[in-house]
Amino acid sequence: MVKLPVGVQLAEIPLERKYRSAVAGLTARIKALYDAIYDRFGPDGLELIEEVSSKYGREIALRAGNRVKRNDVKSMATFLLYIFELVSYASGLEVTEFSDDRVVIRVDQCPYPLDRPEICRAHTAMEVNLVHSLCPELDYRISSCIPAGDACCEHVVCKNVDPLKSKI
Repeated sequence: MVKLPVGVQLAEIPLERKYRSAVAGLTARIKALYDAIYDRFGPDGLELIEEVSSKYGREIALRAGNRVKRNDVKSMATFLLYIFELVSYASGLEVTEFSDDRVVIRVDQCPYPLDRPEICRAHTAMEVNLVHSLCPELDYRISSCIPAGDACCEHVVCKNVDPLKSKI
C-alpha cells in the first residue's frame, strides 16, 4: 500500500496485471544483463551466467523439499512446469509427451526472450542443476531451441538412458 498525501489517489491495479508487468520487466532486465555480460566479457561472461544459474538451480532444489519424488520423471517435470508457468506470462506451454521415462515440455515463445543459443545454454544451467540435485538419475536437456533457429523450445526430462542430445 502506498501512503499518499491527502487528496491524491491512485487507481487500483489488478493483481494479475501487476504480476504480468513485473514478470515482463524482470525477464527483459535479465535478458539485457545477460547480453551485456556476454558482450563485455565473452566466454568468461557465459561462464559467470552459467555459474549463477547453476547455483540458483541448486538453491531451488533445497527449497523444493519433498515436492518432487526422487528420480521420478513425471514428478520432476511437473515441478519444472510449475516454475515455467511462473515466468511464461506470454508463452504457450504444452506437454507433448508424458511417460514414466520421458516428458517433453514445448514452449512457443521464450519469456526472456533469449536470442543467442550460447546464452540460453548458460541460462538453462538452472534447470540442469535443479533436476540433477533433486533427481540424480534423470537428465534435463533442450531438444529444440528458439535461439538456435527452431520454431519452439522443447525441454526434455528423461531417464539418463535417453539418447537425445541437447540442441544447445
